[in-house]
Amino acid sequence: MSRKATYQEDLKADILHQTITLAGEEGWPGVSTRKIADRLHTSTTAIYHYFGGKDAILAELQREGFRQLCDAQLAALVSREGKPKKQLKAVSLAMLHFARENPERYALMFNLDGAVCSDEPPQEAADGMHQIQNVLQQLTHDNIDSVFMHWFAMMQGFVALARHDCQPGQAGRFDHLVEEAISRFIKGL
Repeated sequence: MSRKATYQEDLKADILHQTITLAGEEGWPGVSTRKIADRLHTSTTAIYHYFGGKDAILAELQREGFRQLCDAQLAALVSREGKPKKQLKAVSLAMLHFARENPERYALMFNLDGAVCSDEPPQEAADGMHQIQNVLQQLTHDNIDSVFMHWFAMMQGFVALARHDCQPGQAGRFDHLVEEAISRFIKGL
């Protein structure tokens, strides 16, 4: 790869990184192309050249986040292949851990905390959803879309509680609560 190409790829990665960092410091409503450019000691023209604007940066970060979450969920599923109850617990914990470890990215992925991204979820989001729906199909013959939405609503509740926990030193308690809730969820299917 040429020096110019390397520089361009590095700058794109830096733009994405600084956007997440800025969101962590100022919240998603505080993110602007001007602030990103200032952090990188570059012009907004460079930002627009590589991404076309703030919306494109956010869309790329959202896609990247869903790819990362999907990879974490797939690893959880593979490690418990053939055991759908354990897979559902593992994929649920993977989602909880991802949200705690990547709070700004998670907020952007699901349009939380003032983060506003595209109206249409990216293909990467659909890939993750299908992984979970496949596990649910092994556990019930009920309407999978409905069962998935119940699971998703429950998980979003736990994620919200964990992200705003007043006792972060006891983060492991949410793992136990999620495992317990998933066991009850499965029994209700």
